[in-house]
Amino acid sequence: MSNKYYAVSLQRLKFYKKQIHMVYKKIDKNKAQCKLYGNIGGWMTNGETFSQMLDEVANSGFSQLEFREHCYGGSVFEGNVMMNSCESSELDISVLVEGLAASMGFLWLMSIPKENVSICENAFGMIHRPTSVTMGDADDHLSNANLMKSMETDMIKKISVRSGISEDEVKTKWFDGKDHWLNADEMVQYGFAGKKVKPVASSVKALDKQILEQSTQETIFARFAAVLDKNSNNNSNQNKMNLALLIATFALEGVTAESSETAVLAALQAKFKTLSDAVARLEGEATAKAALGIKTVLDTAEASGKFDNVPGQTKEQVRAVYAGIGEKAGVESLSVVLAGLGSKIQKPTIMSTIGGGRSSASASATAVQNWDWYQKNDPQALEEMANENHENHDTFRELYKAEFKTYPQ
Repeated sequence: MSNKYYAVSLQRLKFYKKQIHMVYKKIDKNKAQCKLYGNIGGWMTNGETFSQMLDEVANSGFSQLEFREHCYGGSVFEGNVMMNSCESSELDISVLVEGLAASMGFLWLMSIPKENVSICENAFGMIHRPTSVTMGDADDHLSNANLMKSMETDMIKKISVRSGISEDEVKTKWFDGKDHWLNADEMVQYGFAGKKVKPVASSVKALDKQILEQSTQETIFARFAAVLDKNSNNNSNQNKMNLALLIATFALEGVTAESSETAVLAALQAKFKTLSDAVARLEGEATAKAALGIKTVLDTAEASGKFDNVPGQTKEQVRAVYAGIGEKAGVESLSVVLAGLGSKIQKPTIMSTIGGGRSSASASATAVQNWDWYQKNDPQALEEMANENHENHDTFRELYKAEFKTYPQ
């Protein structure tokens, strides 16, 4: 890299770094307001930009700072810096949870005095164990596991102090590996918020596919319902518009923009149940259809005598093995495998076909010819069938798919 290019790049880096900060606005001469929306850990919401913003607000002459929160969680490390910054700041910091305070976004509230935390009546908090992904050797995984345990211990301690519940009870109640959703009343009940208020959010980030897939009907509803502004002259029309948007997005039935929020939530829950029931029904129909197809193929093979005279096994045992192949690999694969078998009258078994002159003793040892049988009794036959020019190569492919859930490459 040339010196000139380096100078230009450094200049741009300084410019971009200057632009990366959390945005706040003036409410009055003493109070500023900032949105904490999205995820903790990005450029706009990390420990550095957060602490810089606190300093900037204080240096601008404000004594109070209100956060409007709608946060899905994020980095524990960045969140810890944010918590420490709040606890050491001279600002009088308050929080209004407008939609969601989840994961690290929930724990962050522990750095704010309870009496300074408010939550909208249709908003939620969410507690769960910290999670992580590790790459590397065994020592790397063990090191990460120890780190996660330390994080969890710290979280439990903070929540215990705030709620007045013992650490053992906190661990049992909320750190069992599940997501625990707390409505506004529960957030106040356990001391995570000081009071419940009417919704006042004026905007919430639009739903994206990943968030939609990971959300429940309650959190989806909260995202839409939080888009109300009681200070707006158009509050009634805005409320109707947002309910209409929710109704249209999910094609809800039996409700309109004039319906109550409770009725719309009930319709959303009914919609989810309808979709869930439909999926379960289709899965059941597909399973039944597959089972019928497998039975038909097995009945045909049995009628032609393909399950007869297998040494050491009854006809029922042989059929059961091939039924398992059908369940694993599907009807088409089962048909190909069975097509490679001889019948009692027409032709010899596949083992005698591919045996290449093996003794009758070897052939008589043949039980049901699935992948495991070949691996144990005749691996050379598998090697021969693996050759694309072998007459039983198709059978090899289907046996391979039945065992490994994919065709050989």
